[in-house]
Amino acid sequence: MTLSLILSLLAPVALADDAPACDAKALSAEMAEASPLQAAEVFQKLAACDPGVAKAAAKDALPTFLGGPEGNGAMVAAIQVGAPNPAIAWIDGLQSDERAKAIGALGEACPDSPAIQGFFVKRASTLGKDFWEQRWYRALAACPVPAVQDLLAAELDRGMGADRSRFFAVLDTYARGSGGQAIPRLKGLLSGTKDAEAQARIVSSFAAAARVGSVEGIDTGAASAAVAALTELAPGLQVKAVDQARLTLQALGAEQAADELAKTRYQDKVGKDGSILWGTVVLEDAQCKNGKRYQRVHVAEVTEPGRTWADQLKGKVTASADISFELDLAAKCKGEGTVTVIVPAEPFADRAAFKAWAEEQVDGVKAEDAKKFIKMDEDALNL
Repeated sequence: MTLSLILSLLAPVALADDAPACDAKALSAEMAEASPLQAAEVFQKLAACDPGVAKAAAKDALPTFLGGPEGNGAMVAAIQVGAPNPAIAWIDGLQSDERAKAIGALGEACPDSPAIQGFFVKRASTLGKDFWEQRWYRALAACPVPAVQDLLAAELDRGMGADRSRFFAVLDTYARGSGGQAIPRLKGLLSGTKDAEAQARIVSSFAAAARVGSVEGIDTGAASAAVAALTELAPGLQVKAVDQARLTLQALGAEQAADELAKTRYQDKVGKDGSILWGTVVLEDAQCKNGKRYQRVHVAEVTEPGRTWADQLKGKVTASADISFELDLAAKCKGEGTVTVIVPAEPFADRAAFKAWAEEQVDGVKAEDAKKFIKMDEDALNL
């Protein structure tokens, strides 16, 4: 039985004038005779029929129920009718994997149930640090209501502490649960740390806040706010976090903003005119009709306005070189050949650094058996 059905059972139902009222006494008798699995289902019917009777029966009934969807439904129903203590005892008696599913069931029921919302708040207060160590908080991502999300926010405001992995897990849960409402706090957390790993994890949580990868799809309003926040804060991020910001922006559908971060990623290489200096060595290697091997290399600076990342460079240079360079060595010697485009992993600080790199690449591609080797210094490619 699904939780949505459970909640519908618990909701007041308007009966037709000729519809018979439910029989709490009969349901109680049926539950006493049923198997544990069936009894859990009957308990849910009893809770919908007469909450008071179900509340009184919960103490004795719940311990007999098995873990699983039916038991989880009965546990949710017990809390709904005001019997949280038997529900807690039942959850505590489950194996760890079943306990996690039971807590998850509470999270699914939480958005539409003030009783479950209050249960989580009280449970956090009662358990204290155990609420977090036992991972009750993981269910809160499914419950985007202020009273519940405030629990997560308060925990984040305590700071990272020694248990970084738990902090990041709570962060992700908060971002997914609060959605766009989480972005101001995420901005504050991001601007408040210089730790590269922490920055990267916080950056990734902006995607969670925008519902990236969710069944319902991206929240466009939250996505716009996330893009604006990351674009604003990117200049103060560590390299690892800038790399993550690019990935997050791409996940948010902001490809142009992601590309624009290249200027931040390589900010120490940006020239006075705002451009970034790369370079290329393009090798033509031909086996000519006369049986001889000819090689020709084209060497050129590559400049672009800070919108190209290292993994995008080769594709852009290849397209530009095909137009700008004469790559016809094999055709001229009536043979067959290959064209290899070589690009650097990082931009250059200045032309001297480019020339040193280019010379190393040229020396590296020259074949000992080449009968002819031609080096051509080409005009710069402007991407």
